[in-house]
Amino acid sequence: MKRNLIIVLIVLLIVAVCAIEEIVLSNINSNLAHYTEELSTSITKNSDNLSTFEVEEKYNDLSGFWKDAKRKLCYLTNYEKIRIMDESIIKLGASIKNNDESLTIENLAIVEVFSEFTYYFMGFNINNLF
Repeated sequence: MKRNLIIVLIVLLIVAVCAIEEIVLSNINSNLAHYTEELSTSITKNSDNLSTFEVEEKYNDLSGFWKDAKRKLCYLTNYEKIRIMDESIIKLGASIKNNDESLTIENLAIVEVFSEFTYYFMGFNINNLF
């Protein structure tokens, strides 16, 4: 009886951890998509001069959010899975400062794609168990 209770508690603990992971990843994914969309809109409005306060403010919001999210994600997944996003956000900032519209749009597209598929890279599924 005692052994069965321990097994049930362990299974419940695993299910609780998986549920918390799903909630955290879903929250990060939706916020990342929101910040990316705001930056994309700002870049579209200011395509002639990307070095405006509005674009830099939206980039700083995205970058700040990602730094906070990265701290949480490092507990949930391997750092190699989030390294691509780090590099893309750094390149995005550099292209905004250099006022390079084509490179900014390219780097923003990488960030947008990553934000759409963050859940699939890191979420709970059979492929991520191994």
